[in-house]
Amino acid sequence: MLKKSVTFIVIIICLMFLVNNVIMPWYVKHSDTVKVPKITGMNFLEAKKIIEEGGLEIKQGDIKYDENIPIGQILDQNPPADETVKYGRRIYVTICGGEQLSEVPNLKGRSLRDAKFALEQRGLKLGETVRKNTNEFPADFVVSQIIQPGSKVKKNSALDLILSDGPLAGDLRVPGVTGKNLEEAKKIIADSKLKLGKITYQTNNELPAGQIIDQYPKVDKSANENTAVDLFVARKKVIIQKDSNEESEDPTVPLDKTVKEEDASKKAETQKEKTTDDSKQSPVDKTKDKKTDKSPPVKKEDNNTTKPDTKKESNTDGNN
Repeated sequence: MLKKSVTFIVIIICLMFLVNNVIMPWYVKHSDTVKVPKITGMNFLEAKKIIEEGGLEIKQGDIKYDENIPIGQILDQNPPADETVKYGRRIYVTICGGEQLSEVPNLKGRSLRDAKFALEQRGLKLGETVRKNTNEFPADFVVSQIIQPGSKVKKNSALDLILSDGPLAGDLRVPGVTGKNLEEAKKIIADSKLKLGKITYQTNNELPAGQIIDQYPKVDKSANENTAVDLFVARKKVIIQKDSNEESEDPTVPLDKTVKEEDASKKAETQKEKTTDDSKQSPVDKTKDKKTDKSPPVKKEDNNTTKPDTKKESNTDGNN
């Protein structure tokens, strides 16, 4: 009997302890309210600890990018600080993602123009390019990229690319002759064991006549001894003076001096010779020339004098 009484007392004590220390605190906690602590400006992990200790739950919401604020710092919270909410309420926070990053696109197999456009769309730019001969892609297509696709990089980052230089044509390399004059370019091409190709003259008044504007193949392209290098040569605009005073461009003459200028120089020489001959004449000769050049004035017949004689003759004939 005593044993049963002791057991009963122990059970009662355990129940009281359970109610006072577990059930009642849990009930009070879930039925009362609490003030939301201020967590803006804190690191996310630090704020998470404070929120959970207050019986609340933290939830990450938006991400805003700002390179001047550390990554993970809380920029905003909802509900705001000091607002009264129930226990267990979710607190949504906006955190800083640091500087905004861009995803690197896959550029392999794209033309150089398409690759530049794809980079610009993502706020990136083209970096240095290296060329290699390959049969896999045509010339000026991307063979590979240094930063792999899908990587996250800062905006305005430059991406280096390896471009195709086309298939290997030979062991020789095309020299650069752009900017040289035609004779220098011919010599350089010949010294490189290549041959001169087609020469095309292009009107360009900003460059000296005979200067190389462009070339094909481009510099450093692989070549062999049979490779011809075509040149594009500057020429001045040639004006031809016609009888109709029209101006036209002569497409065949790569001269610096225009026909107009030649005509002007010839006229100047002729005028100079004429002036010299005039200066050699004496004043007397010049006076003679002037007198000789002057023709005597033509005298007009007096009609009044002539008419009476005519009448007189007619009357005489009548009398006879």
